[in-house]
This record gives sequence, structure tokens and C-alpha cells, in this order.
Amino acid sequence: VMADHGDAFGEALLEFFEGRGSGAHVIERDDGLVEGIPSVEPYFGDPGGFFAIEQQALDLIGGKVLDIGAGAGRFALTAQESGAEVVALDDSAAAIDVCRRRGVERVVNESFHTYEPDERFDTFLMLGHNLGLLAPDPVRSLTRLAAMAVPGAIVLGTSLEPYATDDPSHLEYHEANRVRGRRGGHIVLRVRTQRTIGPWFDYLFSTFEELSELAAQTGWEAEKIASDDVRYLAALRLRD
Repeated sequence: VMADHGDAFGEALLEFFEGRGSGAHVIERDDGLVEGIPSVEPYFGDPGGFFAIEQQALDLIGGKVLDIGAGAGRFALTAQESGAEVVALDDSAAAIDVCRRRGVERVVNESFHTYEPDERFDTFLMLGHNLGLLAPDPVRSLTRLAAMAVPGAIVLGTSLEPYATDDPSHLEYHEANRVRGRRGGHIVLRVRTQRTIGPWFDYLFSTFEELSELAAQTGWEAEKIASDDVRYLAALRLRD
């Protein structure tokens, strides 16, 4: 029997970490589009395997760090090894188990959207395209981040460029979103493994211009640090 609403992505990470398989999984979009991912190995990479624009973020990390959507902990571990005090946050219990077993000292198994820390952070990491986790309500999410931040805090995050495509299935999806009053780059997806179907969740790919506009509404100032053909690295700094 297929387990519905299980921790599919976390199970894939755990399978790879424990040497039981590649962590192969499928990403399913709510219009029926599916994409097969043969392995979760990239989530275990060291800085040499990061995208060039992610490597550029590493010099900007400092102080108390919250890694949002930490996955297998690749960015949390890198920051921790550079001397930062890091909290890895993920709503996947299995992902957090992997983080802890790989050596992340502080881990929290909770959704970013409900997390209420009793401390304030200098740096928020949303690398690995995790600016998408600002969905479904990015204004609310950025306002929550500001409440967790020390003055002058920085968010370092990457996003795919949502409209840098000529694939009809993506262009039709963007248009269907707009018709429904959503942002074009808003995606609803879930992860499936052979045994488990994860819950549907929202993910938002924004252009840098869209992100800047959202940031300005919520006390952050956006700067594009780097970009390549399909993604960009942004720094959001909390205005004093």
C-alpha cells in the first residue's frame, strides 16, 4: 500500500545517507507534470559541488545562522565549519535526522511557517533555490523573517528565473496561475518515492524584480549578488 502524505523527500535523503539506494524520487506538479530525479546525491555535496553563485554566498555568512529548509545539511555544515553558530530548520523529520547524524549541532524539525524561535539571527540561508519557501504568502514570510532578525540581518537565497523558459508546459502553467490570481512562478508540487507520496506544498520562483518589490514592502532591501543563465543569488538586508 502506498503511504500517502508521508515524508517522501526525507525518506529519499535517508535512503541515500544509509547506503540503501540513490534516493531516486519524482517531483509531481499539480497540473500532472512529473520529473524524475535519479539521485539525491547533490544534496550531500561540499562547497566544491555547489553552484558558482552559491559559492559566492559563503563569504557573506556570519553570526547566528538559520538554514531554512536545510535538507541534508550541506549549507548548514559549511557555515558551521566556518565558525558560525547554525540552526538547521526543516519540516522533514528524516532530513533533520540526516543533518544531526552528519554533524549539524543544532537542528529543529519544524516548518518555517510555524517556527517561533526565542533567539534572533544575523544570517538566514535560503540557498538551493529555497527562496521558493517564501510561498504561499511571501509578504507574510518576509515579515516573519524580519521579526526573527537582528538589526542589519541578511537573507542569502537563490531562485530559479521562472520565466527563462520556452517550454510550453511551463508557459501554460504560468498563464493558468495568472488567470487564478497567482504569481506566474507559483508552483504547487509534491514528492513521490516508490513507497511514499508526500503532501502538496507551495513553492514560489520569483524574478529578482518581483523579489525586490516584495522585500521593499516588508523592511528588506534586495541586492542581486550574482546570476547565471537560469538562477540568481540575492541578498536581502534588513533596513535599520
